[in-house]
Amino acid sequence: MKYLIALNDVRDGIRSRELWLALGMQDIRQRYRRSMLGPFWLTISMGVMIGAMGPLYGALFGYSAAVFIPHLALGLIFWGFIAGQISDFGEAFSNSTNYLRQMKLPLSMFVLRVMCRHSIILAHNILVFVVVWAILPVHLNANLLVLPFAVLLVLANIFWIGVITSIFCTRYRDMQPVIGNLVQVMFFVTPIIWRAEQLSPARQHLIHLNPFFYLLELLREPLLGMMPAPAIWLRAAGMAVVGIAVALYMLGKLRHRVTYWL
Repeated sequence: MKYLIALNDVRDGIRSRELWLALGMQDIRQRYRRSMLGPFWLTISMGVMIGAMGPLYGALFGYSAAVFIPHLALGLIFWGFIAGQISDFGEAFSNSTNYLRQMKLPLSMFVLRVMCRHSIILAHNILVFVVVWAILPVHLNANLLVLPFAVLLVLANIFWIGVITSIFCTRYRDMQPVIGNLVQVMFFVTPIIWRAEQLSPARQHLIHLNPFFYLLELLREPLLGMMPAPAIWLRAAGMAVVGIAVALYMLGKLRHRVTYWL
């Protein structure tokens, strides 16, 4: 019964795509109103950061610019996409209090709203990699064809993280800054500004304890002309199956309580 309630909520949320797309666009407009460049300010900031960090860290780690800068650029872009959503999921329901108190709406719609907003930002930021690709010899090949499947798998994982985080942070408001701090810590232990092969062989297994490693590699490697390892696909798929099952259980059990927690 709980899973049926949750599945109906997700189904109604997906069917409300015109609404969460409009709300996502509205969030972008409100955040950057009276700004001439709008979300392109984030793109410019991302480009400046990559331009400053790329040559420096590449030299420190002993990598050529052609090898390290594309790795860094995609790492920062996709990490911003993943981490930004996780940070915003904690306020997905509390920022929509007026909607939830006045009408019956699927909770999953507000998770999709956050995902839509950050997908728009990602579409702007990916232009930085286009510039990198035009300047440096990034060799795209047939491995790029798996990118749509990787994106779907990553979005499935982000969705269940969003459902659980949104419900949890609505019930326990003190957890929002905790999650923000945890995301900051994960930035340093995820291969974004460093490469996984820099770990010694005795510590290579530690990287596989980080779930964000799988999501990041699924998105980054096809754009670098590489195929993600089968283990990455399998573990990311396993995360999605288990995570969605837990998220649906929580959504079905606690859906009716969320409005009272707001």
